[in-house]
Amino acid sequence: MNINRFMSNIDNMARTNQFNVNIFGPQGISAGLSIRGIRCTNVSLPGRSFITTPYEDYAGGPKSNRITGVDYEGGVVQMTFICDSSFEDKQKLELWQQYIFEEDYFFKYYDEYVGSIEIIQEGRDEQPIYDVTLHDAFPQAIQAQTLDATASGIQTFTCTFAYRTWSSSFENSPSGILGGLFKKFTRKLNSKIDRKFDRITNNLTNKAKGIIEDLF
Repeated sequence: MNINRFMSNIDNMARTNQFNVNIFGPQGISAGLSIRGIRCTNVSLPGRSFITTPYEDYAGGPKSNRITGVDYEGGVVQMTFICDSSFEDKQKLELWQQYIFEEDYFFKYYDEYVGSIEIIQEGRDEQPIYDVTLHDAFPQAIQAQTLDATASGIQTFTCTFAYRTWSSSFENSPSGILGGLFKKFTRKLNSKIDRKFDRITNNLTNKAKGIIEDLF
């Protein structure tokens, strides 16, 4: 690889800390539970592999691997969340678990308690470049949290989600020169719109604060 070409494109490389997570619970919980994972600090994009078994066409002949199944990383993924003063994310996930399991050992049917999870890798312009959807997902385990009077720092918790399968989509799939230019232009336009919307929102928030301060 030409080092000069690599260095000229370094700003286009995807970063591990630029991602977003959206969690959608079953519709039976208060007309649907959803978490926009702005407080999710750690998650892994899932993998996929084929399960194979050695096979030989005749006794003593060379063996080849034949596919017998598909493994979706064991069907589990862990996410770590930071906690604000309301513990909102943990509240919602515990509510989801309580919806699945009743105290009298009654469990909801599978189709009633599963939801979906979106894991989105973003580019430097904060636009999606790779999107993974975990299907039939639910919070399998919420890990214990540690409290320590001698420590300092932000409280976090980790949740393990189970899922059945996953699918993905690429925002920058090659489709010819014109298609590539169109997608590049669209991404720049979306990025400008997002930044302008953020500025408008911030301005409105500051004006609202000023009005409240004048009243009181």
